[in-house]
Amino acid sequence: MSNPVIKTSGLTKFYGKTKGIENLDLQIERGVMFGFLGPNGAGKSTTIRLLLNFLKPTSGSAEIFGKNVHRSYYSIFKKIGNVPGELKMYEELTGNYFLNYMNSFLKREPVWQKELIAAFSLSDEDLKKKIKQYSRGMKQKLAIIQAMQEKPDLLIMDEPSAGLDPLNKDVLYHYLLKYKQEGKTVFFSSHNLAEVEKICDHVGLVRNGTLIALEAISSLKKKMVRKMEITFLENFSLQDFKLDSTSIIEHKNNRLVLTVVGDINPLIKKLSAYKIENMVFPEPSLEDTFLSYYKN
Repeated sequence: MSNPVIKTSGLTKFYGKTKGIENLDLQIERGVMFGFLGPNGAGKSTTIRLLLNFLKPTSGSAEIFGKNVHRSYYSIFKKIGNVPGELKMYEELTGNYFLNYMNSFLKREPVWQKELIAAFSLSDEDLKKKIKQYSRGMKQKLAIIQAMQEKPDLLIMDEPSAGLDPLNKDVLYHYLLKYKQEGKTVFFSSHNLAEVEKICDHVGLVRNGTLIALEAISSLKKKMVRKMEITFLENFSLQDFKLDSTSIIEHKNNRLVLTVVGDINPLIKKLSAYKIENMVFPEPSLEDTFLSYYKN
């Protein structure tokens, strides 16, 4: 196996007595789309700032491309594209000037710049405007283009879909998958389980500054907890829905509320025998999925 692109050993950061991240051990190989998943305040942004040498660890170490980030960051930063969680941009620059200014530090052809600009529907007129005139979503698109335009070997992205509408989220996902197909590596933080499931190969679950699980997405899917609410047009047999993958939460008249873990097909097969008035099946609950790790 090749040397990992990212490796952390006992990586720890405390802010006084407050824990940011503690004893983080990660190893991310080349060509992997890694989702770093957790609720806000879990330690995701702290980890990213440590990887980017914006913070000094309390203890432990982080390596990128086999080099200690604290000692060798100057030699590795040119191979990294970054989308920060809190955007602070040069507000007086135009969008176009900003992209070219950021590219000038690397002295490398921005091979994806024009393609990404077109994909994210930023017009020539948009790019002539000062960034302070941009909406939140436009700023986010500009940050993504800046991070990806030179096709760096590693992308580190902190909640990159924040502020994007559904269409532009799909553009982001498309280019991240395209990027991965070229053998590049992505470290992608998110609090959205469905988003990570859609594009990532592996996931690290972090909570209260502690890594609680490392999973392949295929394994995580088996533990994902979904809540389903069904309103039937007819009477139903409660016994039909006492399955290995379901837990009944509530049932009254023609309404049934249950949770589903893993494979939903046995439940769908049972539902197909009934006439249904309405069914609500929202995104899987991150909190419930976390709790499943403590129960197993």
